[in-house]
Amino acid sequence: MKLSALVRTRTAALAVAASAALSFAVPASAAPSVQLTKGATEVALYSSFVDALGSLGVTPGNVLPGSLIPTSDSAKVSFPIPTGELDAAGPKLEILHSGGLTLTAGTTRVALTSFIIENLGGHLRLTGVVKANDSIVGRIPLFRIVLTQAPEVIPSSGGAAHLSIKGAKLSLTQSAADALNGVFKVNAFKSGFPIGVARVSATVRDLDGG
Repeated sequence: MKLSALVRTRTAALAVAASAALSFAVPASAAPSVQLTKGATEVALYSSFVDALGSLGVTPGNVLPGSLIPTSDSAKVSFPIPTGELDAAGPKLEILHSGGLTLTAGTTRVALTSFIIENLGGHLRLTGVVKANDSIVGRIPLFRIVLTQAPEVIPSSGGAAHLSIKGAKLSLTQSAADALNGVFKVNAFKSGFPIGVARVSATVRDLDGG
């Protein structure tokens, strides 16, 4: 089945539904795996998260080509999507990102980079590489993801399609809380702390001819 059939049935809406607090009817026919070729994930940070960082003397920043843009009461971060894979038959999804986020307090600097949104292990999550003062701590699950809207694939020109995921709520994982508390020598970071709302927008193409 080609990409056009994927677009018609919108089976990409199933890509992350298995791990979300939503349910969808599974179509009778399965769509092929397709690739994400370009796009971005934007996260509108909750003011409570930004305020909590400020109270700890922690200043957020960006790792290029990611961006951090202050807003009237908080901030918005954006990370480019260079590639990814989508298999609606699973459903299975992996979205890779470039750039990242830094958290700095005094001489301590934490960099969160190479974000991956995926559910290949059966649970929807966002992992990232954690570095403390330029030393790699490891790749850990950073944020839990809960969907509030069904993902969509929207037809576009040139045999491509557009993947749109809106209203994805992010909260801190226990692993991320432990890592941040350890690096900054505090106990303020807690599992489940709300981070922000993410929006994923990317071009989808059937590049491997499957």
